[in-house]
Amino acid sequence: MKQLAKKMFAASTIALLTACGGGSDDPSKDLFSIWTQDGTGATMDIRGGSFGKPHYLYAFSPTGTKCICQLTVIGEQDKGSFALSSCISTPYSSAKNPQCEAMNVAGNYTNLNAILTLSTQRGSITYR
Repeated sequence: MKQLAKKMFAASTIALLTACGGGSDDPSKDLFSIWTQDGTGATMDIRGGSFGKPHYLYAFSPTGTKCICQLTVIGEQDKGSFALSSCISTPYSSAKNPQCEAMNVAGNYTNLNAILTLSTQRGSITYR
């Protein structure tokens, strides 16, 4: 069960709909950028987001269900808190919606030396 929760967390934060990705050696990489997860190469595109305002993102559950989620970030470029919430299947399906609901998660982040770390009770994931 713990492994499943960890996979759901990973999916909720990394499997966002993107066409490209890439890391950077720029120590001042903007938080609201495209990030690539260490180890998997999965990308996360949070361009267009801003602090304290909800930003809607499309994501995929580990089983491939397309979900739309709300991302809210509170903090500064280098540290703060985030919440991925209101995840629902799109198009809506009562059978698939529990997979999206499982993606709701909150935690803290750091963005130091162009390395983004997301931490929750389920674990931590790093991006470049």
